[in-house]
Amino acid sequence: MIEMQKSEGFDNIALKIIDYQEKHHMTDAEFALASHFTVEKIHGFKSMTGAAPTQEEETALERFMRTNSVRA
Repeated sequence: MIEMQKSEGFDNIALKIIDYQEKHHMTDAEFALASHFTVEKIHGFKSMTGAAPTQEEETALERFMRTNSVRA
């Protein structure tokens, strides 16, 4: 369990990415391309096995997901 405690909120951004992808029917590759991150980074963020996103990366991801939402 120590590995998952890399950063507070690390799992939170992972869940947000997964939720966004499900709502928008996006693969990791599509999400990475649209958000301007590498697929490897997205995989690492989601699996929590890579480096935790920096505050700047997390902000950029949240901004992307907020401004590119489908209105339901």
